[in-house]
Amino acid sequence: MTGFTLVPSEFFSTEASHKILSEVVPLQDTDIVRHIELPKYKAVLVYVQKSDDESATEPPIVDLLRFAPTISGHNRLAVSLNNNYIYIVLAEGEKLLLANAYPAADVVTAEYFIFASLREFQINPRMTTIHFHGEVPSGLTEEMFRHFRAVEFI
Repeated sequence: MTGFTLVPSEFFSTEASHKILSEVVPLQDTDIVRHIELPKYKAVLVYVQKSDDESATEPPIVDLLRFAPTISGHNRLAVSLNNNYIYIVLAEGEKLLLANAYPAADVVTAEYFIFASLREFQINPRMTTIHFHGEVPSGLTEEMFRHFRAVEFI
């Protein structure tokens, strides 16, 4: 998993990005710190790219953060499973509540983090559509249909 953090735009400076990220993610001297502006949330995503990673891809959370503002409805939930991690972006109206990654090697653990996130912010799954990005295990999909208003795939 690529380490990342979100910083309000007003507190971000490119010069301080390494220091900001090092406070939440252990960094090596060879790591490259990058950032992406997210104007819809008035925030900047600061993330680490390992120096030996030639692909230079953005972390999976980026796609979810870009997609979430396009979701219609008051509760916005976008989820992705990638390399034994679950990435969750949760927004209520225009307010971003959560953008995080959790270790989830199995379906039960992924479900736990989805429902724990909703419970933390008192979001009713019956009033929420969950949007999955990428491949989703069939067991998880079936379970989500039982709890959410709708399940969509992006």
